[in-house]
Amino acid sequence: MNQNQKTVEQNEIQPQLPTQLRAVLRIVTADSELQQKALPFVNVERREIDWTRIFRHDLSSGHRAALIWAKICWLDEMPVKADPMDRAFSMDKCLREAVIEALKIRWGLSH
Repeated sequence: MNQNQKTVEQNEIQPQLPTQLRAVLRIVTADSELQQKALPFVNVERREIDWTRIFRHDLSSGHRAALIWAKICWLDEMPVKADPMDRAFSMDKCLREAVIEALKIRWGLSH
């Protein structure tokens, strides 16, 4: 499946989901390792995310930064103990792009 087909399928499935959840999904599905560690704790049907269990994983600095941004999109607030900019530059290009796209989704600037 090419990237365009994947995007079309995601857009057909996700429009009915809240923007917070779509933004989180954009980030956690951007990287195969991150997807493997985080996605099992995202319950799309119930619209619930178990952040405690996600952050229990041994995460690289880049993955942790991406997940902090995902949690910001979910809660609409900055974390008290973590500065999202502190590790932002440890994310690879794919994760940085996913975070920017997720913010656009959350803020209604993208579908």
